[in-house]
Amino acid sequence: MPHRITRAALSAALVAGSTAFALSVPGPASAVDLKVDLPISSFGDILVDGANGLIYITDPAAGKVYKTDYAGAVKSTTADLPGVSGLLLAKDGDVFAAVPGAHSIVAFNEVGQKIATYGPNPAARPFTLAEARGALWFGEADGGIGKLPRGGDEEPELTPDVITTTFDEAPLLAAGGSSLVAAAGTDVSVFDVSTATPSTGASQSLGRTRDLVANADGSRLLVTGPAGLARAVKPADLSTIQNYTAGADGTAVAVRTDGTVAVGIGSTATKAVSVFAPGSATPTRQFSLPGGGTLQPGGLAWQPGGPRLFGVSRSGSTYTLQILGDPAVLTTSVQLTVPAKVDLGQTATITGVFGTPVPAGLPVVITRKDSTGSRRVGPTTVPANGSFSISDKPVRSGTVTYTVALAGNADYKPTSATKSFQVGTTKATTLTLDRNGSTFAAGSTVTFTAKLGPTSSNRTVEIWADPYGTDQPNRLVRKATANSKGVVTAAFKLTRTTTMSAIFRGDNFTSARTVRSTVATKVSVSVALDRHYGTGNIGSVSYHFLRSTVDPRFITSMSPYPGRSALLEIQYHDGKQWRPWIATYSRLYGNKAYNDLTGTHTVGLKYRVRASYVYAKSGDTVNTSTYGGYKYFTFTK
Repeated sequence: MPHRITRAALSAALVAGSTAFALSVPGPASAVDLKVDLPISSFGDILVDGANGLIYITDPAAGKVYKTDYAGAVKSTTADLPGVSGLLLAKDGDVFAAVPGAHSIVAFNEVGQKIATYGPNPAARPFTLAEARGALWFGEADGGIGKLPRGGDEEPELTPDVITTTFDEAPLLAAGGSSLVAAAGTDVSVFDVSTATPSTGASQSLGRTRDLVANADGSRLLVTGPAGLARAVKPADLSTIQNYTAGADGTAVAVRTDGTVAVGIGSTATKAVSVFAPGSATPTRQFSLPGGGTLQPGGLAWQPGGPRLFGVSRSGSTYTLQILGDPAVLTTSVQLTVPAKVDLGQTATITGVFGTPVPAGLPVVITRKDSTGSRRVGPTTVPANGSFSISDKPVRSGTVTYTVALAGNADYKPTSATKSFQVGTTKATTLTLDRNGSTFAAGSTVTFTAKLGPTSSNRTVEIWADPYGTDQPNRLVRKATANSKGVVTAAFKLTRTTTMSAIFRGDNFTSARTVRSTVATKVSVSVALDRHYGTGNIGSVSYHFLRSTVDPRFITSMSPYPGRSALLEIQYHDGKQWRPWIATYSRLYGNKAYNDLTGTHTVGLKYRVRASYVYAKSGDTVNTSTYGGYKYFTFTK
């Protein structure tokens, strides 16, 4: 079963005979040819999106599409695409992948994110893709060719078996102009898709075909396969235009936008890829595969409009991305790591890692600079493993700066990195927060004052409030820079007993510090009498007057909290002093509690009542004990 669909149309500039990019005479590959191991477990197809600098590689066995950069570093992966096989770069820049196991085709945008799924259609199993006459065409497992319309007003749907063939396996597809070319086994057929009903054109046996690609105007079809099959043919009648001398076991073919052709063979790692200048039948350059391995069927792709040639090879269970040809000037990078700070007298470790594909041996300049001047340190060339480490024990306080500079050469761009760290002595500072142990009425807005002592550089203080209870979070009240006296203030409205915290996060050479201040907060509590008929003074005290036949109701109001109860206390006067009579806890409903005094009421006896919150006895511990004021009452006839 084929796993490859060569892109049908690369660009309008892909015209046979173009000489915009010249190759040198045959010779050894450039010293910057690279190989990078791939995380795939099988290979389906490779596609290069030149506009966005991405390489797409499908892994049918794992059901994944990997996107890498030109150095082979994986940038993203899309999974859950069972059997994903053929790839296509459409003329509008979107990338499509055939997913036979899901009976669908998926689309990716310019950054490699999946943006659409067409299907599933249980009758369709797309394996290979091509674009012609404003539609996507797909080769199916049973040999048929289906269609996915594009550009219409309606949501496109997969239509299987639009073209019936004699193939018994999914055909390879290529397209150019109004022609769609299909190949399976030894047979190649051309179809005219310029009308609603495709018609069959030329059909011929060219030999077992493993890969094919057509140029943009459809004037050439490039095919390759075993038994020395490597040729360009005319789609009109499939007659041969020219043969390429590449090897006996042709396995992949790719064409660059200037018409340069690359043919790969799978039987050897020596001269595995031959490159032919436009119009030439003799290779102008041949490449071996670094590290060996076997080039995979359909495993070649040019960088559109660029010099890089990419291939996928296999050695045992390991798949490798081969970066062949003249990669022009490659981007380089270096990552430099230094500590955030170093205490005077301690040893600092400075490390650097050169990113792929910087080779060992390139000249590099590493400098160290402090208040006394600068000097070169560390290796003078890129180490064999691409990394270095330097130990530094500063003897002076201040700033130390390391710079790594790679000059580059004809193949590699220059790069540099600079990092600094501070050297000094770590000391502790002082931090205070007032109001600790104070008590305030509920609802009071209290200003708290933090004072910070000397620091190295950071002068920021945070003031946090953490009310008692589990239903309110610790919250930042203010974060500010201390004034010239080291002071930061913050106002907070108290409803609960609250722990205030002042936090200094520290700096390079000052230790972090946290101090706390807990302030007790009372509740708002009062009691009101109901069912009285009037009020008046007895002596200097105001009393509520109730008929002896009426049961008074006491209404307690208190700051609410889940499960909270209010203490209600009633006392009577025996002529000499107030004596306790009734004390009871009553559950709040919202912020109210209700109590009725029933029974026989003594006329003329003086009473008083109050409501209170008692810490730990009223059902919670989020406030401090608060005793309400007394209300006085008496009964009359």
